[in-house]
Amino acid sequence: MPTYTYECGKCGFRFEIEQRITAAPRKRCPECRGAVHRVIHAVNHILKGPGFYATDYRKPAGACDAGAEKETDASPACSKCPQKDGGCS
Repeated sequence: MPTYTYECGKCGFRFEIEQRITAAPRKRCPECRGAVHRVIHAVNHILKGPGFYATDYRKPAGACDAGAEKETDASPACSKCPQKDGGCS
């Protein structure tokens, strides 16, 4: 269940409540009964494992760039291309 942070507009009291996503937001402060609003803050979301970094799928430096050898009848793929299907595109 997500934890939401609320702040009172009257007394400034901050509190956290675990609520379902479908639950209605709180309207009153438990301290002074003033109006409250949800506080939006940064989330510490860490992605671990393969596939989440720009370097995981990046081609090696110098491979398949504009200066690579062009296709010929004798050589269907450029010599710098690490792809086995023979295609720099």
